[in-house]
Amino acid sequence: MPTITTAQIKSTLQSAKQSAANKLHSAGQSTKDALKKAAEQTRNAGNRLILLIPKDYKGQGSSLNDLVRTADELGIEVQYDEKNGTAITKQVFGTAEKLIGLTERGVTIFAPQLDKLLQKYQKAGNKLGGSAENIGDNLGKAGSVLSTFQNFLGTALSSMKIDELIKKQKSGSNVSSSELAKASIELINQLVDTAASINNNVNSFSQQLNKLGSVLSNTKHLNGVGNKLQNLPNLDNIGAGLDTVSGILSAISASFILSNADADTGTKAAAGVELTTKVLGNVGKGISQYIIAQRAAQGLSTSAAAAGLIASVVTLAISPLSFLSIADKFKRANKIEEYSQRFKKLGYDGDSLLAAFHKETGAIDASLTTISTVLASVSSGISAAATTSLVGAPVSALVGAVTGIISGILEASKQAMFEHVASKMADVIAEWEKKHGKNYFENGYDARHAAFLEDNFKILSQYNKEYSVERSVLITQQHWDTLIGELAGVTRNGDKTLSGKSYIDYYEEGKRLEKKPDEFQKQVFDPLKGNIDLSDSKSSTLLKFVTPLLTPGEEIRERRQSGKYEYITELLVKGVDKWTVKGVQDKGSVYDYSNLIQHASVGNNQYREIRIESHLGDGDDKVFLSAGSANIYAGKGHDVVYYDKTDTGYLTIDGTKATEAGNYTVTRVLGGDVKVLQEVVKEQEVSVGKRTEKTQYRSYEFTHINGKNLTETDNLYSVEELIGTTRADKFFGSKFTDIFHGADGDDHIEGNDGNDRLYGDKGNDTLSGGNGDDQLYGGDGNDKLIGGAGNNYLNGGDGDDELQVQGNSLAKNVLSGGKGNDKLYGSEGADLLDGGEGNDLLKGGYGNDIYRYLSGYGHHIIDDDGGKDDKLSLADIDFRDVAFRREGNDLIMYKAEGNVLSIGHKNGITFRNWFEKESGDISNHQIEQIFDKDGRVITPDSLKKALEYQQSNNKASYVYGNDALAYGSQDNLNPLINEISKIISAAGNFDVKEERAAASLLQLSGNASDFSYGRNSITLTASA
Repeated sequence: MPTITTAQIKSTLQSAKQSAANKLHSAGQSTKDALKKAAEQTRNAGNRLILLIPKDYKGQGSSLNDLVRTADELGIEVQYDEKNGTAITKQVFGTAEKLIGLTERGVTIFAPQLDKLLQKYQKAGNKLGGSAENIGDNLGKAGSVLSTFQNFLGTALSSMKIDELIKKQKSGSNVSSSELAKASIELINQLVDTAASINNNVNSFSQQLNKLGSVLSNTKHLNGVGNKLQNLPNLDNIGAGLDTVSGILSAISASFILSNADADTGTKAAAGVELTTKVLGNVGKGISQYIIAQRAAQGLSTSAAAAGLIASVVTLAISPLSFLSIADKFKRANKIEEYSQRFKKLGYDGDSLLAAFHKETGAIDASLTTISTVLASVSSGISAAATTSLVGAPVSALVGAVTGIISGILEASKQAMFEHVASKMADVIAEWEKKHGKNYFENGYDARHAAFLEDNFKILSQYNKEYSVERSVLITQQHWDTLIGELAGVTRNGDKTLSGKSYIDYYEEGKRLEKKPDEFQKQVFDPLKGNIDLSDSKSSTLLKFVTPLLTPGEEIRERRQSGKYEYITELLVKGVDKWTVKGVQDKGSVYDYSNLIQHASVGNNQYREIRIESHLGDGDDKVFLSAGSANIYAGKGHDVVYYDKTDTGYLTIDGTKATEAGNYTVTRVLGGDVKVLQEVVKEQEVSVGKRTEKTQYRSYEFTHINGKNLTETDNLYSVEELIGTTRADKFFGSKFTDIFHGADGDDHIEGNDGNDRLYGDKGNDTLSGGNGDDQLYGGDGNDKLIGGAGNNYLNGGDGDDELQVQGNSLAKNVLSGGKGNDKLYGSEGADLLDGGEGNDLLKGGYGNDIYRYLSGYGHHIIDDDGGKDDKLSLADIDFRDVAFRREGNDLIMYKAEGNVLSIGHKNGITFRNWFEKESGDISNHQIEQIFDKDGRVITPDSLKKALEYQQSNNKASYVYGNDALAYGSQDNLNPLINEISKIISAAGNFDVKEERAAASLLQLSGNASDFSYGRNSITLTASA
């Protein structure tokens, strides 16, 4: 039997009183005056509530002492009668089924019947069960039915007896207030008995409801509502808890007709009686018939103003939200049940168990809410009727008190019913664990993981191809599941649940490897100690954390009571501060740590950091790091560390203090706009009636570190290549060979000593090679490349770049501008300068330089500072497609475009200060040899003579390239190719595999000229 406290009943009674006070406050002055007068009459009548106990009664569920103590604290007079229960019921109540009676001593509550009512609700809670596949939808669609509830209650405010008594008063008959009081209490008994009865024939009720829709469809003005009812699914097998609703819904049927403003009173009465008699049977028949009759007679017994007041007060007494919340509960239960079907097949019934809990408690909630609504409505209606002098004031006060007490008792019983259902579910869980020797909730995560593998097989099985390895070792974290957590809270098992569970799976050749007894004997993955061991693997392997992995360590949970009905399961993590990974020994492998959570919030703004310690083998390994600190012992082979797969902060890589090649200290600032994976503790709250369960669990967020500038430090050993972040990174190389990639962002990269390879990638980067034979690649963006001393290879890539090299006369450098408007500055030595597409500036400096130009390039300016043997290769251009012209001290070369050679449109090359000094001067600005694609050569002298000839004989200021030849032969290209080969071989310390073929820098494949080389085939235009 549920424990019913006087405090609970008192609280409910106080709530009812407060509700009445609120309504009184909002009422008009006439209403307030009437109620004030009624209250005085009540006091004068000496209203008393009496708990009557027969001498032969000893109590069923609740002890007699509890009932007496409750009545005493509530101010209810307790009387012991010398008569036995049978005699009392015949004298006072007339039948043994009445709860409330009226005697000359006051309103009497019959103790045996009260105890019987409590026992009935306990039994109802015990036998709730069954499935409710569609009840959520039923109640949702029946919202229109429930919304008309107020119309029904507006006509059911006073009983048939009250109405008859009022009519007698109107006709002059002598009707005492005592008779009115008895009639009102009789109404309460009737409604409580109807609403609280347990009708076992649920199928019959379901059929009746659908028949009601059919009848209403053929009724004038109501066919729309009827059609909706016919579409309701059957309510078969909805559980015994919902049976109590049937009596109320049977009475609602009449309200459809009563709410139709267009129907006359006689039609309403006739239709309502017919429906009640022919369709609904005897369930609620008396109430429904009275509703019709009272409404039909309303014009005789009340005025319009009185009816309006009654209806408005009753409306205030009904909370449609309570019914909506119940409907939502059933709807959610159905969705959970549907969701559970897949996991039942995978061995987990917890979702179905949770759905059953919501269905059964929903049935209880629906029943008790309906009864409470009826009681509140009756109380409010009687109070309003008293205000309009339709019933005596004492009746109003007595009814309010009695209904408040009953509602309180029912509300107190509800919690016990809910707990009974929860205990039943907890027993199922305990029995399963006893049978299988396993944590029930862990089994739920196993089922979730099995579904994850099924859903994502295509992706998971392709990782080995994506990363170019033979085997994929995939670690997956199943994170906190709200349904599993809810079931744990409902069943008071919060201390047994988990924040999730991590799994390891193996894939090869597109298939998942099933574990066999003789395989994988070594524990590869230990999430409690933070160990991962792949050292026995004979295959090139990918180690990947597919989903964010929680920090290593053991969870300890304790459930405790934090309030009267409040419980919390607190979480303590005995964490390990390091992941230790032993890598594959002899095969190059990939280690993707980017989804590893390395920061944990432990409360009070305190953080716990988890380092990675990775011991790799002798193969060529790749390592993708996360946002926390790491120690990487890369071992032999060419190993690469990446920082660009997740947000790893503002990066500074420092090799300046390294005493061995491949050793770097990496610091990362994680403040500002940096977001990282961070482990946090969250709470899920579950309600079981009044009881609340809070369960703490670990989760993660991709978030800022609360405005703090945390600095992480990585120690890298024997790492040959480093890839930066998407931010502005800083790289400082060692005295050994460094290979740095800036990745995205505006990076600053210094190679320092050694033969370095520096890549700016995206962003506006600054690359400085320092000493040594370096290779610098700007990539996208407007970059600045500084070769430093040594023989260097500089490639600007896309963007407007600036390329500089330094060095003495022995230096040999290659400068390639790429796309964009670039500036190239050579050294004192022999440089190869290729501006690429765009309008570029090329300054070879002192030394014997080689310039390269293609037909697809823009307008280039060559500003050579000196040298006795500078060369220009027009790699895909025939001299017949160009013309030369003097402008001041500059020489302009024009090229044909679309068979048109336009003098005055600078689209070729401007040789700055060409005519400033003679060719014999070592500091002249001339190019000593200009080669076309076929090896023909123009020299400064041959060009000078040709220009002078044209000027004196043809009065022209220009000369065709073909007319300025000094000599021509394909063999002339061989020495040029040899010189280019020497520069390339020296510059940048290229490996043999990466050497550029010299001929490829002179010629383009498939670029045969489309021009016809007759003198008259090119149209020549000249500017004015």
